[in-house]
Amino acid sequence: MPRPTITGALWIIASALAFMAANIAIRHLGAKLPPLEMAMFRSAGGLIMVMVAWRAFLHLRQLRDPHIHLVRAIIGAVSLMALVHSYATLPVALVTAFMYVRAVLVVFMARLFLGERVGPDVWAAVGLGIAGGLVALWPRLSTVGSPEFGWSALILPLAALAGAGSHICMRRLALTNPPSVVVAVSAILVTAVVAVPASSVAIGPPSADIPLLAGMALLSGLAQWFTVRGYSYASPARLAPLSLIDVPIALVAGYALFGEVPGGMQAVGSMMIIGAALYVFRAERSDSR
Repeated sequence: MPRPTITGALWIIASALAFMAANIAIRHLGAKLPPLEMAMFRSAGGLIMVMVAWRAFLHLRQLRDPHIHLVRAIIGAVSLMALVHSYATLPVALVTAFMYVRAVLVVFMARLFLGERVGPDVWAAVGLGIAGGLVALWPRLSTVGSPEFGWSALILPLAALAGAGSHICMRRLALTNPPSVVVAVSAILVTAVVAVPASSVAIGPPSADIPLLAGMALLSGLAQWFTVRGYSYASPARLAPLSLIDVPIALVAGYALFGEVPGGMQAVGSMMIIGAALYVFRAERSDSR
């Protein structure tokens, strides 16, 4: 029988893969579409779950924790708009590095709001992963200039804070609702919220980019489903080191797809991140003995 933490970890890794592919599409579309419009399409990707969870909408009065669904939608909308704006307008390395703050916030907020405590070993694993990420990203970070103080500087901490809160809400909802229901309700509410500001700036996407836009939306919806599925098995605090795995995944994808050979610092940093992620699997085996 699958061990809960390992099963949850595998779902989170699948989510990281889907989100990475979606973010690549966002970066490509960023020069052609307003960030708010892409945020709307990204949230709409979760509407596919309505087809899976349609029976739940026949009994909305039985929807569990409706107030948490509402909080998740509001925080999720803020997180989504801030993150999409960041990926579309700021250097990817800078956004990736700053979003590592989210891993620390998730561990802290899981204790504060959910009462899920982790030991110093998890904190050490998160610290190792963040250090590895900074090492791997340093060649690109060192070439990034400091943005002027303003929206570009403020949007990153907002994205990290709201993103951590969204993950805590997903964990809470995953304990009482099927993952498809969590994603479907979130998609409906978040899309409705984001559609209001997006309608003022939306433009018709180039026909050649419609498949890419649809793929980005679908991947985003699947990534959310994978995340909620993972959190139904284990706490986001325990799985926090896995949220840093996107850098080594990107390096492997770059090598496999484009023949890009990682540099020394990227290789060392990636090994540090992988070591932090492997802690999740090692700890589960130790706890099961």
